Amino acid sequence: EDGEVIFDSGLVSSDDMFCIYKGREFQSGEIITWCVTLWDESGKSEKSENAVFEIGLLHSGDWKAKWICGINTDKEERLPADYYKKSFSVNSSIIKARLYATACGVYEARINGKRVEGYVLAPGCTEYEKRLYYQTYDVTDMIDSENNIEFIVGDGWFKGKIGSDSEEYFFGRQTKLLAQLEIFYSDGRKDIIATDHSFLWCNDGPIGYNDLKDGIEYDASKMPSYSCYAVETTYEVAPTATNSPAIKEHETFTPKLLQSPSGKNTLDFGQNLAGYIRFKVKGKRGNKLTIRMCEILENGEYCDKTFKTLPKRGKSINQQIDYILSGNNDTFEPNFFYSGFRYALVEGMEEVNPENFEAVAVYSSMEYVGDFKCSNGMINKFVENTIWSEKSNFVDIPTDCPQREKSGWTGDAQLFAKTATYFADTSAFFRKWLKDVRDCQREDGRVDNVCPKIRPVNQRDMLNGSVGWADAAIIIPYTLWKMYNDDSFIMDNYELMHGWKQYVMKASADKTIYHLSDGHPMKSMKHVIEKYLLPDSPYNKYIIESGLHWGEWAEPLDVFDCSDPMFLVAPKQEEAAAYMHYSMSMLAEMLRYIGKGDEAAVCEEYAIGAKKAYNFHFVKEDDIVTDRQAKLVRPLAFGLLDETAQKNVAKRLNDVAISREYKVGTGFLSTPFVLQMLVKYGYVDTAYKMLENTDEPGWLAMVANGATTVWECYNNFDKDGHCLGHSMNHYSPGAVCGFLFEKTCGINVDGKNKFTISPNPGGTLTFAKARYNSVYGEVVSSWTKEDGKYIFNIEVPSNTKATIILPDGQRYEVEAGKYQYYCTAFIDQLLQSN
Repeated sequence: EDGEVIFDSGLVSSDDMFCIYKGREFQSGEIITWCVTLWDESGKSEKSENAVFEIGLLHSGDWKAKWICGINTDKEERLPADYYKKSFSVNSSIIKARLYATACGVYEARINGKRVEGYVLAPGCTEYEKRLYYQTYDVTDMIDSENNIEFIVGDGWFKGKIGSDSEEYFFGRQTKLLAQLEIFYSDGRKDIIATDHSFLWCNDGPIGYNDLKDGIEYDASKMPSYSCYAVETTYEVAPTATNSPAIKEHETFTPKLLQSPSGKNTLDFGQNLAGYIRFKVKGKRGNKLTIRMCEILENGEYCDKTFKTLPKRGKSINQQIDYILSGNNDTFEPNFFYSGFRYALVEGMEEVNPENFEAVAVYSSMEYVGDFKCSNGMINKFVENTIWSEKSNFVDIPTDCPQREKSGWTGDAQLFAKTATYFADTSAFFRKWLKDVRDCQREDGRVDNVCPKIRPVNQRDMLNGSVGWADAAIIIPYTLWKMYNDDSFIMDNYELMHGWKQYVMKASADKTIYHLSDGHPMKSMKHVIEKYLLPDSPYNKYIIESGLHWGEWAEPLDVFDCSDPMFLVAPKQEEAAAYMHYSMSMLAEMLRYIGKGDEAAVCEEYAIGAKKAYNFHFVKEDDIVTDRQAKLVRPLAFGLLDETAQKNVAKRLNDVAISREYKVGTGFLSTPFVLQMLVKYGYVDTAYKMLENTDEPGWLAMVANGATTVWECYNNFDKDGHCLGHSMNHYSPGAVCGFLFEKTCGINVDGKNKFTISPNPGGTLTFAKARYNSVYGEVVSSWTKEDGKYIFNIEVPSNTKATIILPDGQRYEVEAGKYQYYCTAFIDQLLQSN
């Protein structure tokens, strides 16, 4: 720090990929420079370039700023955006300047009229009652001798509409601001410009109503008056430094202009995305320009079906900009909302020049580390679509969709987490979101289905803690531990996982739902629930037999109709038993790893008991008689069956897939595993025919219908081509892309510094290549079919080893390097016969 060496590990002989800092504690505001030197096996060394990180405000006493607000109200009313301003002078030479800021709402900072860059939609989405983040900005180059610092604060997640019901005022009725600018001079002095009652305030600026889902009202003819002073207030949650990738602007898209059959001007940006529209216009002062964003057109016209609220539930969602022209050249720079859209209907302009508009993609700035390409262009497009759905829905939290809900559904996140990690470095992103999950956990250990929370306790609260959804509390830490070899994911989430374990054990033991009191909220459903009573067995205590659960969400309509009003009421005992085994097995492994053997033994008891319960209730004569693919995939994927039953159930899965003409029949929870299980049990040909099927329901059917992202449901249109109203940007079905990395090209992280690479050629593919820049380095696996043979090219990164298993049984144990292998094309017959 400042030229002084404060820590030097010295030469450490190890193959570890982590170095743990063991120096003194850092101080607020310190700028730390660091580097690493590597020695190879021959003793040759090389030093990295220097890198830098900076320490934020570590202690509450570091904050000199006061929370401020404008109109001090406790009413439930949506107000225009708040504007704050202060002028200050600088008379000495500056060496650095830092701005620290946060808000109850979303904020934007400007210095001398220029936007402070680094974050959008700051401070992000959190469980505001428990946690609030601040952001740090280097503004050294923005400071002049005479200065104005301004802030605009909108409603955001704090006060605006959130969740499927578009709840308002969920975290508070009053937006607030906390910020301080620290200026360091060459003579050693420091000035602090901190928010307090001396800041000017108004809410008569250009930004009126603003909402993350509805959009924004903007009057370019207005200027903020700053006619009042801010009011000092308080907020009980102490802010902490942002610890996740910043939400930023990324790709931009210029549209094509379409004329709808009714003669309306529609912009087509060519890509469904999460973000907003930036534009330049000129027109008569006072005229209103309205831009309405949507994901699809129906019969060539604007269609809002994919984001309008469900009947009799919640409030409107508009995804709309209402812009009042100033009469001059107007430039609209978006803030305080983002939308899920590809198209935009432009109203209020006779002539629309598409060159004056651009769509801006907005998402968390993770490093994208993996990609997949093959000889089937439609598969490549589906991979691209999945990446776009990941980008669109990784906006500070893993949302379900960027247009209708923008909510952190646990089930969606857990089933996609591993696939997401092949595409991007998700470690910091999920580390932050797991804090949100911990913040939402109930006293009894129950985990909410959506984190941060989106609604008050009401009738739908009975759905919280759904099996397969709340199990994200176990599955995601386990997945990240395995993929990154970072046991902090276990340690940081130990209390979360322990609480969930205690809850499911208690819920399994509680059978009182079948003896409901008159006042119980589900009393009226008792006659329905009793139909699903399981026969008594020695293992029933290992199954959650009752309660409301989402279950296998979004199976194709010809498989299971989730619109049935009894769908949620019916207990999900098969899923419950399976996830009890699955999650408890994972938790036991993690607990043994950190030395908690006694707790691990309890988890192992429940894992074994749930497996026995599953076989007692759902497996008959070594088989599971059903045509629902999900019910066949899950026991195979979770290791619930003995050897004979595995073969029978796998065969039945294959037969069902063939009988469905290779159309997908899984919902959210089992989609990541269906192709994996077919290949594992030798049905490679069936797996690839399912993958390459272009008829609905199917992954490539989305591509065939022009999708640029992944849909929520396989059935998004009726037989007449009318939209059914499901989200068109939902990463969950894209979890199948994990199959392309792990099976098609065979890349699997297999412990510390170790890979297993076992490619599985198939289908019509003549070429496939996957690249994954893992925590251990970049691993590459590709294969080509040509001239009667398969050629495999594999790259193993430094400091790692790999077991390479080829389809014809060849097996190699290798160290770092590049390798090429050959197999004759008889593999095709071998795969077919299997």
